[in-house]
Amino acid sequence: MKRLCNAVFVTLAVCQILLGVSSAKTLSVILLSNASTQNVIQGMLKEYHQQHADIDFEISIIPDKNLLAKLNTLVAAGQFPDIVEVTTAKIQNYAYPALDLAKYTDRAEFLSRYLPGYQPFIVSGDKVIGVQIEATANGLFYNKDLFAKAGVNVPQNENEIWTWEQFKEAVQKVMKLPECRMGVAWDCSVQRFSNLIYQANGRWVSADGKTFLPDAQPAQDALNFFRGLVAAKLIPTSSWPGRTDGGMLFKTGVAAMLWSGNWQLRGFISGGMPFPFGTTYFPKGAIRATCPGGEFLMGFEHSANHDDAAQVLLWWAQPATTKEYLEKLGGSLLTPMRNQEINYGKYTEYLQPMLSDLAATPTWVSEDLARPVVNLTQDDVLDELILCATGRVSAQQAVVDLRNIGTAELDRENQEVSK
Repeated sequence: MKRLCNAVFVTLAVCQILLGVSSAKTLSVILLSNASTQNVIQGMLKEYHQQHADIDFEISIIPDKNLLAKLNTLVAAGQFPDIVEVTTAKIQNYAYPALDLAKYTDRAEFLSRYLPGYQPFIVSGDKVIGVQIEATANGLFYNKDLFAKAGVNVPQNENEIWTWEQFKEAVQKVMKLPECRMGVAWDCSVQRFSNLIYQANGRWVSADGKTFLPDAQPAQDALNFFRGLVAAKLIPTSSWPGRTDGGMLFKTGVAAMLWSGNWQLRGFISGGMPFPFGTTYFPKGAIRATCPGGEFLMGFEHSANHDDAAQVLLWWAQPATTKEYLEKLGGSLLTPMRNQEINYGKYTEYLQPMLSDLAATPTWVSEDLARPVVNLTQDDVLDELILCATGRVSAQQAVVDLRNIGTAELDRENQEVSK
Protein backbone atom coordinates (compact mmCIF):
# COMPACT_ATOMS: atom_id res chain seq x y z
CA MET A 1 0.00 0.00 0.00
CA LYS A 2 2.86 2.36 0.87
CA ARG A 3 4.52 1.65 -2.47
CA LEU A 4 1.22 2.34 -4.23
CA CYS A 5 0.84 5.68 -2.46
CA ASN A 6 4.40 6.62 -3.33
CA ALA A 7 3.76 5.73 -6.96
CA VAL A 8 0.59 7.81 -7.05
CA PHE A 9 2.43 10.73 -5.44
CA VAL A 10 5.25 10.56 -8.00
CA THR A 11 2.76 10.33 -10.84
CA LEU A 12 0.87 13.37 -9.59
CA ALA A 13 4.10 15.31 -9.18
CA VAL A 14 5.20 14.47 -12.71
CA CYS A 15 1.79 15.51 -14.05
CA GLN A 16 1.99 18.82 -12.22
CA ILE A 17 5.42 19.47 -13.65
CA LEU A 18 4.25 18.61 -17.14
CA LEU A 19 1.18 20.76 -16.76
CA GLY A 20 3.36 23.61 -15.56
CA VAL A 21 5.59 23.29 -18.59
CA SER A 22 2.67 23.11 -20.99
CA SER A 23 1.01 26.16 -19.42
CA ALA A 24 4.16 28.30 -19.70
CA LYS A 25 3.92 30.83 -22.51
CA THR A 26 6.67 31.83 -24.91
CA LEU A 27 6.32 35.33 -26.30
CA SER A 28 7.81 36.07 -29.70
CA VAL A 29 10.04 39.16 -29.66
CA ILE A 30 11.72 40.99 -32.54
CA LEU A 31 14.64 43.24 -31.57
CA LEU A 32 16.70 45.59 -33.72
CA SER A 33 20.29 44.67 -34.42
CA ASN A 34 22.21 47.12 -32.25
CA ALA A 35 25.45 46.12 -30.57
CA SER A 36 25.05 48.68 -27.78
CA THR A 37 21.46 47.82 -26.77
CA GLN A 38 20.32 44.36 -27.92
CA ASN A 39 22.18 42.40 -25.23
CA VAL A 40 20.97 44.73 -22.48
CA ILE A 41 17.36 44.39 -23.66
CA GLN A 42 17.69 40.61 -23.68
CA GLY A 43 19.11 40.77 -20.17
CA MET A 44 16.10 42.79 -19.03
CA LEU A 45 13.73 40.23 -20.54
CA LYS A 46 15.59 37.45 -18.70
CA GLU A 47 15.05 39.44 -15.54
CA TYR A 48 11.31 39.54 -16.26
CA HIS A 49 11.35 35.76 -16.79
CA GLN A 50 13.01 35.30 -13.40
CA GLN A 51 10.19 37.29 -11.81
CA HIS A 52 7.50 35.54 -13.90
CA ALA A 53 8.56 31.93 -14.45
CA ASP A 54 5.46 31.22 -16.54
CA ILE A 55 6.61 33.70 -19.24
CA ASP A 56 9.53 33.07 -21.55
CA PHE A 57 10.75 34.79 -24.71
CA GLU A 58 11.79 33.64 -28.17
CA ILE A 59 13.92 36.46 -29.54
CA SER A 60 14.77 37.28 -33.15
CA ILE A 61 17.23 40.04 -34.05
CA ILE A 62 17.08 41.81 -37.42
CA PRO A 63 18.62 44.99 -38.90
CA ASP A 64 16.44 48.10 -38.82
CA LYS A 65 16.55 48.36 -42.63
CA ASN A 66 14.80 44.96 -42.85
CA LEU A 67 12.18 45.63 -40.17
CA LEU A 68 9.38 47.04 -42.32
CA ALA A 69 9.60 44.22 -44.85
CA LYS A 70 9.63 41.62 -42.06
CA LEU A 71 6.71 43.15 -40.17
CA ASN A 72 4.67 43.73 -43.31
CA THR A 73 5.07 40.07 -44.24
CA LEU A 74 4.06 38.88 -40.78
CA VAL A 75 1.12 41.28 -40.52
CA ALA A 76 -0.17 40.32 -43.98
CA ALA A 77 -0.06 36.65 -42.94
CA GLY A 78 -1.75 37.37 -39.61
CA GLN A 79 1.36 36.12 -37.76
CA PHE A 80 1.77 39.04 -35.39
CA PRO A 81 4.80 39.02 -33.08
CA ASP A 82 3.97 39.57 -29.43
CA ILE A 83 6.55 42.33 -28.92
CA VAL A 84 8.64 44.27 -31.42
CA GLU A 85 11.25 47.00 -31.05
CA VAL A 86 10.73 49.95 -33.41
CA THR A 87 12.22 53.40 -33.96
CA THR A 88 10.64 56.85 -34.00
CA ALA A 89 10.23 56.72 -37.76
CA LYS A 90 8.26 53.47 -37.80
CA ILE A 91 6.06 53.19 -34.71
CA GLN A 92 3.11 55.15 -36.14
CA ASN A 93 3.13 52.99 -39.28
CA TYR A 94 1.61 50.23 -37.15
CA ALA A 95 -0.77 52.30 -35.05
CA TYR A 96 -3.86 50.56 -36.46
CA PRO A 97 -2.96 46.93 -35.53
CA ALA A 98 -1.03 48.01 -32.40
CA LEU A 99 -1.94 46.72 -28.98
CA ASP A 100 -3.71 49.48 -27.05
CA LEU A 101 -2.08 49.71 -23.63
CA ALA A 102 -4.82 52.08 -22.49
CA LYS A 103 -7.02 48.99 -22.12
CA TYR A 104 -4.71 47.67 -19.41
CA THR A 105 -3.89 50.76 -17.38
CA ASP A 106 -4.94 54.31 -16.62
CA ARG A 107 -4.21 56.18 -19.86
CA ALA A 108 -3.73 59.63 -18.35
CA GLU A 109 -1.43 58.41 -15.58
CA PHE A 110 0.60 56.32 -18.02
CA LEU A 111 1.20 59.21 -20.40
CA SER A 112 1.98 61.60 -17.55
CA ARG A 113 5.16 59.61 -16.91
CA TYR A 114 6.62 60.75 -20.24
CA LEU A 115 7.96 64.12 -21.32
CA PRO A 116 5.53 66.04 -23.58
CA GLY A 117 8.08 66.02 -26.41
CA TYR A 118 7.99 62.23 -26.60
CA GLN A 119 4.31 61.49 -25.97
CA PRO A 120 3.19 61.99 -29.61
CA PHE A 121 5.19 58.95 -30.73
CA ILE A 122 3.17 56.57 -28.53
CA VAL A 123 -0.28 58.12 -28.95
CA SER A 124 -2.67 57.43 -31.81
CA GLY A 125 -6.12 58.87 -31.22
CA ASP A 126 -7.26 57.40 -27.91
CA LYS A 127 -4.78 54.52 -28.16
CA VAL A 128 -1.44 54.18 -26.40
CA ILE A 129 0.55 52.08 -28.85
CA GLY A 130 3.89 51.49 -27.17
CA VAL A 131 6.48 52.09 -24.49
CA GLN A 132 9.48 54.32 -25.10
CA ILE A 133 12.53 52.56 -23.70
CA GLU A 134 15.07 55.30 -24.42
CA ALA A 135 15.26 58.72 -25.98
CA THR A 136 17.63 60.44 -28.38
CA ALA A 137 18.27 63.97 -29.54
CA ASN A 138 20.10 65.28 -32.56
CA GLY A 139 23.13 67.37 -31.70
CA LEU A 140 26.32 69.13 -32.76
CA PHE A 141 29.88 67.90 -32.12
CA TYR A 142 33.13 69.79 -32.67
CA ASN A 143 36.86 69.07 -32.88
CA LYS A 144 38.43 70.95 -29.96
CA ASP A 145 41.93 70.99 -31.45
CA LEU A 146 40.81 72.52 -34.75
CA PHE A 147 38.64 75.18 -33.10
CA ALA A 148 41.40 76.11 -30.65
CA LYS A 149 43.99 76.40 -33.41
CA ALA A 150 41.64 78.58 -35.47
CA GLY A 151 40.90 80.75 -32.43
CA VAL A 152 37.14 80.18 -32.74
CA ASN A 153 34.99 79.73 -29.64
CA VAL A 154 31.85 77.61 -29.63
CA PRO A 155 28.78 78.68 -27.60
CA GLN A 156 29.23 77.76 -23.94
CA ASN A 157 25.73 78.61 -22.77
CA GLU A 158 22.26 79.40 -24.08
CA ASN A 159 23.03 83.12 -24.33
CA GLU A 160 25.81 82.51 -26.85
CA ILE A 161 23.95 80.29 -29.32
CA TRP A 162 24.86 80.99 -32.95
CA THR A 163 22.42 82.04 -35.62
CA TRP A 164 22.60 80.08 -38.85
CA GLU A 165 24.89 82.69 -40.40
CA GLN A 166 27.16 82.81 -37.34
CA PHE A 167 27.40 79.02 -37.49
CA LYS A 168 28.42 79.19 -41.15
CA GLU A 169 30.98 81.93 -40.47
CA ALA A 170 32.54 79.99 -37.58
CA VAL A 171 32.93 76.84 -39.66
CA GLN A 172 34.42 78.83 -42.54
CA LYS A 173 37.09 80.25 -40.21
CA VAL A 174 38.09 76.79 -39.02
CA MET A 175 38.10 75.54 -42.62
CA LYS A 176 40.97 77.92 -43.38
CA LEU A 177 43.30 75.60 -41.48
CA PRO A 178 45.18 73.32 -43.89
CA GLU A 179 44.50 70.29 -41.68
CA CYS A 180 40.73 70.95 -41.71
CA ARG A 181 39.49 69.41 -44.94
CA MET A 182 35.75 69.48 -44.26
CA GLY A 183 33.52 71.83 -42.33
CA VAL A 184 30.59 69.72 -41.19
CA ALA A 185 30.34 65.93 -41.42
CA TRP A 186 26.56 65.81 -41.82
CA ASP A 187 24.59 62.57 -41.72
CA CYS A 188 22.82 62.09 -45.03
CA SER A 189 19.28 61.51 -43.76
CA VAL A 190 15.91 63.20 -43.86
CA GLN A 191 15.81 63.52 -40.08
CA ARG A 192 19.17 65.26 -39.88
CA PHE A 193 17.99 67.79 -42.47
CA SER A 194 14.66 68.08 -40.63
CA ASN A 195 16.38 70.00 -37.85
CA LEU A 196 16.66 72.91 -40.29
CA ILE A 197 12.97 72.72 -41.23
CA TYR A 198 12.05 73.01 -37.57
CA GLN A 199 14.64 75.68 -36.80
CA ALA A 200 13.05 77.67 -39.64
CA ASN A 201 9.72 77.24 -37.76
CA GLY A 202 8.36 75.03 -40.53
CA ARG A 203 6.98 71.52 -40.55
CA TRP A 204 6.59 68.61 -42.94
CA VAL A 205 2.86 68.12 -42.35
CA SER A 206 0.13 70.55 -41.36
CA ALA A 207 -1.32 70.27 -37.86
CA ASP A 208 -4.51 68.69 -39.25
CA GLY A 209 -2.46 66.10 -41.16
CA LYS A 210 -3.90 67.05 -44.55
CA THR A 211 -1.13 69.09 -46.23
CA PHE A 212 2.53 68.31 -46.92
CA LEU A 213 4.93 71.25 -46.45
CA PRO A 214 2.08 73.64 -45.58
CA ASP A 215 4.40 76.67 -45.29
CA ALA A 216 6.63 77.17 -48.31
CA GLN A 217 8.85 79.93 -46.95
CA PRO A 218 10.36 78.08 -43.95
CA ALA A 219 11.03 75.09 -46.21
CA GLN A 220 12.74 77.29 -48.80
CA ASP A 221 14.77 79.02 -46.08
CA ALA A 222 16.01 75.65 -44.79
CA LEU A 223 16.80 74.40 -48.30
CA ASN A 224 18.64 77.57 -49.29
CA PHE A 225 20.72 77.60 -46.12
CA PHE A 226 21.66 73.97 -46.57
CA ARG A 227 22.46 74.50 -50.24
CA GLY A 228 24.69 77.41 -49.18
CA LEU A 229 26.70 75.13 -46.87
CA VAL A 230 27.24 72.60 -49.65
CA ALA A 231 28.06 75.31 -52.22
CA ALA A 232 30.66 76.77 -49.85
CA LYS A 233 32.19 73.28 -49.60
CA LEU A 234 31.53 73.19 -45.88
CA ILE A 235 29.58 69.94 -46.26
CA PRO A 236 31.59 67.36 -48.24
CA THR A 237 30.15 65.54 -51.23
CA SER A 238 31.34 62.32 -49.55
CA SER A 239 28.31 62.61 -47.29
CA TRP A 240 25.92 64.66 -49.47
CA PRO A 241 25.23 62.99 -51.84
CA GLY A 242 27.79 60.23 -51.13
CA ARG A 243 25.88 59.11 -48.01
CA THR A 244 29.01 58.22 -46.01
CA ASP A 245 28.28 57.99 -42.29
CA GLY A 246 29.01 61.37 -40.71
CA GLY A 247 30.43 59.83 -37.55
CA MET A 248 33.06 57.96 -39.53
CA LEU A 249 34.10 61.18 -41.29
CA PHE A 250 34.33 63.07 -38.01
CA LYS A 251 36.52 60.37 -36.43
CA THR A 252 39.18 60.94 -39.10
CA GLY A 253 40.03 64.23 -37.35
CA VAL A 254 39.82 66.39 -40.48
CA ALA A 255 36.26 67.69 -39.92
CA ALA A 256 35.51 70.77 -37.83
CA MET A 257 32.05 69.59 -36.75
CA LEU A 258 29.57 66.71 -36.89
CA TRP A 259 25.79 67.20 -37.23
CA SER A 260 24.39 63.96 -35.81
CA GLY A 261 23.08 62.88 -32.40
CA ASN A 262 23.80 61.56 -28.92
CA TRP A 263 23.89 57.91 -30.05
CA GLN A 264 27.39 58.63 -31.41
CA LEU A 265 28.76 59.19 -27.91
CA ARG A 266 29.09 55.56 -26.88
CA GLY A 267 31.26 54.70 -29.88
CA PHE A 268 33.32 57.86 -29.64
CA ILE A 269 34.15 57.43 -25.97
CA SER A 270 34.43 53.65 -25.64
CA GLY A 271 36.18 53.28 -28.99
CA GLY A 272 38.58 56.13 -28.35
CA MET A 273 39.02 59.26 -30.42
CA PRO A 274 42.32 60.47 -31.92
CA PHE A 275 41.53 64.03 -30.80
CA PRO A 276 39.58 65.80 -28.03
CA PHE A 277 36.00 66.61 -28.97
CA GLY A 278 33.07 68.39 -27.42
CA THR A 279 29.44 69.18 -28.06
CA THR A 280 27.71 72.51 -28.39
CA TYR A 281 24.26 73.91 -29.08
CA PHE A 282 22.53 73.71 -32.42
CA PRO A 283 22.37 77.08 -34.21
CA LYS A 284 18.97 78.72 -34.39
CA GLY A 285 17.01 79.95 -37.36
CA ALA A 286 13.65 81.49 -36.52
CA ILE A 287 13.56 79.29 -33.38
CA ARG A 288 15.66 76.75 -31.49
CA ALA A 289 14.79 73.13 -32.24
CA THR A 290 16.21 69.63 -32.46
CA CYS A 291 14.72 66.34 -33.61
CA PRO A 292 13.76 64.09 -30.68
CA GLY A 293 13.72 60.35 -31.25
CA GLY A 294 14.28 57.01 -29.61
CA GLU A 295 13.26 53.39 -29.62
CA PHE A 296 10.08 51.70 -28.46
CA LEU A 297 8.56 48.36 -27.60
CA MET A 298 5.06 47.69 -28.91
CA GLY A 299 2.64 44.80 -29.21
CA PHE A 300 -0.18 43.83 -31.56
CA GLU A 301 -3.87 43.45 -30.80
CA HIS A 302 -4.08 40.08 -32.55
CA SER A 303 -0.85 38.46 -31.43
CA ALA A 304 -1.18 35.07 -29.76
CA ASN A 305 -0.17 36.34 -26.33
CA HIS A 306 -1.22 39.98 -26.43
CA ASP A 307 -2.47 40.10 -22.82
CA ASP A 308 0.84 38.78 -21.52
CA ALA A 309 2.73 41.11 -23.86
CA ALA A 310 0.81 44.04 -22.38
CA GLN A 311 2.00 43.11 -18.90
CA VAL A 312 5.62 42.98 -20.09
CA LEU A 313 5.26 46.41 -21.70
CA LEU A 314 3.65 47.88 -18.58
CA TRP A 315 6.52 46.45 -16.52
CA TRP A 316 9.01 48.21 -18.77
CA ALA A 317 7.01 51.44 -18.53
CA GLN A 318 7.64 51.58 -14.80
CA PRO A 319 10.13 54.38 -14.06
CA ALA A 320 12.34 52.00 -12.06
CA THR A 321 12.64 49.59 -15.00
CA THR A 322 13.39 52.36 -17.48
CA LYS A 323 16.01 53.78 -15.13
CA GLU A 324 17.65 50.38 -14.67
CA TYR A 325 17.85 49.83 -18.43
CA LEU A 326 19.34 53.25 -19.18
CA GLU A 327 21.93 53.00 -16.43
CA LYS A 328 22.92 49.52 -17.60
CA LEU A 329 23.70 51.19 -20.93
CA GLY A 330 26.09 53.46 -19.08
CA GLY A 331 24.14 56.69 -19.55
CA SER A 332 24.75 57.26 -23.28
CA LEU A 333 21.00 57.42 -24.07
CA LEU A 334 18.41 59.77 -22.61
CA THR A 335 15.37 59.16 -20.46
CA PRO A 336 11.99 59.89 -22.05
CA MET A 337 10.41 60.22 -18.62
CA ARG A 338 9.54 63.26 -16.52
CA ASN A 339 11.42 64.06 -13.33
CA GLN A 340 13.69 61.05 -13.67
CA GLU A 341 17.24 61.42 -12.44
CA ILE A 342 19.59 59.32 -14.55
CA ASN A 343 23.28 58.97 -13.86
CA TYR A 344 24.69 59.81 -17.29
CA GLY A 345 28.18 59.32 -15.92
CA LYS A 346 30.96 60.13 -18.38
CA TYR A 347 28.42 61.35 -20.93
CA THR A 348 26.95 64.09 -18.73
CA GLU A 349 29.02 67.00 -20.07
CA TYR A 350 28.42 66.01 -23.71
CA LEU A 351 24.67 65.65 -23.26
CA GLN A 352 24.09 69.04 -21.63
CA PRO A 353 23.78 71.11 -24.87
CA MET A 354 21.56 68.45 -26.47
CA LEU A 355 19.26 68.36 -23.45
CA SER A 356 19.06 72.14 -23.59
CA ASP A 357 18.15 72.04 -27.29
CA LEU A 358 15.57 69.39 -26.52
CA ALA A 359 13.99 71.46 -23.76
CA ALA A 360 13.66 74.41 -26.16
CA THR A 361 12.01 72.32 -28.89
CA PRO A 362 8.23 72.82 -29.35
CA THR A 363 6.13 69.68 -28.77
CA TRP A 364 4.63 69.94 -32.28
CA VAL A 365 8.01 68.83 -33.66
CA SER A 366 7.40 65.33 -32.24
CA GLU A 367 3.86 65.33 -33.59
CA ASP A 368 5.26 66.15 -37.02
CA LEU A 369 8.03 63.55 -36.93
CA ALA A 370 5.54 60.90 -35.80
CA ARG A 371 3.48 61.25 -38.99
CA PRO A 372 3.75 58.02 -41.03
CA VAL A 373 4.05 60.03 -44.25
CA VAL A 374 7.43 61.42 -43.13
CA ASN A 375 8.88 57.92 -42.90
CA LEU A 376 7.06 56.39 -45.86
CA THR A 377 8.34 59.05 -48.26
CA GLN A 378 11.86 59.42 -46.89
CA ASP A 379 13.69 57.74 -49.80
CA ASP A 380 12.04 60.02 -52.37
CA VAL A 381 12.37 63.05 -50.09
CA LEU A 382 16.07 62.36 -49.57
CA ASP A 383 16.63 62.13 -53.33
CA GLU A 384 14.97 65.53 -53.75
CA LEU A 385 17.02 67.03 -50.91
CA ILE A 386 20.19 65.82 -52.64
CA LEU A 387 19.09 67.38 -55.94
CA CYS A 388 18.56 70.71 -54.21
CA ALA A 389 21.71 70.53 -52.07
CA THR A 390 23.84 69.93 -55.16
CA GLY A 391 22.23 72.78 -57.09
CA ARG A 392 20.36 70.71 -59.66
CA VAL A 393 16.97 72.12 -58.64
CA SER A 394 16.14 75.40 -56.90
CA ALA A 395 14.71 75.55 -53.41
CA GLN A 396 11.44 76.82 -54.86
CA GLN A 397 11.19 73.89 -57.27
CA ALA A 398 12.23 71.46 -54.55
CA VAL A 399 9.30 72.59 -52.39
CA VAL A 400 6.94 71.91 -55.32
CA ASP A 401 8.46 68.47 -55.90
CA LEU A 402 8.46 67.58 -52.22
CA ARG A 403 4.81 68.61 -51.92
CA ASN A 404 3.94 66.33 -54.81
CA ILE A 405 5.74 63.43 -53.13
CA GLY A 406 4.06 63.99 -49.78
CA THR A 407 0.61 64.73 -51.18
CA ALA A 408 0.61 61.49 -53.18
CA GLU A 409 1.32 59.51 -50.01
CA LEU A 410 -1.30 61.41 -47.98
CA ASP A 411 -3.87 60.72 -50.72
CA ARG A 412 -2.97 57.03 -50.62
CA GLU A 413 -3.34 56.98 -46.82
CA ASN A 414 -6.76 58.66 -47.05
CA GLN A 415 -7.91 56.10 -49.62
CA GLU A 416 -6.83 53.29 -47.29
CA VAL A 417 -8.74 54.80 -44.40
CA SER A 418 -11.91 55.24 -46.46
CA LYS A 419 -12.00 51.58 -47.54
